[in-house]
Amino acid sequence: MGVIHRFIGNETALDWEGVPEKIVDAAGASGVTGKVLVGPKDDAPNFRIRYFRIAPGGHSTLERHPHEHGVCILHGKARIRLGTDVVEAGPLDVVYVPGNELHQFQALGEEPLGFLCVIPAKK
Repeated sequence: MGVIHRFIGNETALDWEGVPEKIVDAAGASGVTGKVLVGPKDDAPNFRIRYFRIAPGGHSTLERHPHEHGVCILHGKARIRLGTDVVEAGPLDVVYVPGNELHQFQALGEEPLGFLCVIPAKK
């Protein structure tokens, strides 16, 4: 059976009904929180949709792993490392990160960075 998590936030505080926020406590991450919008609790067998918020000046870990990512920036500005390239992105820009590519997201400016991230489910 399908599931809906209704949006209950606003433009500056994105939030969804029944979706807890967790601090991303990974080595090398700074100021990152996340929410799993669609995942195991929803019986989604093939993919995950996650929302991440990075505080001003914060960043995700610099990492690489086998799975790919599809990312849509919702708010704020980002500096993104993709392999050896560094690019900037903003609201409604879409980013593809192939599997095993070194990557990192950093919030630029005075506002937090927020983005949706779609990945395959762990098999």
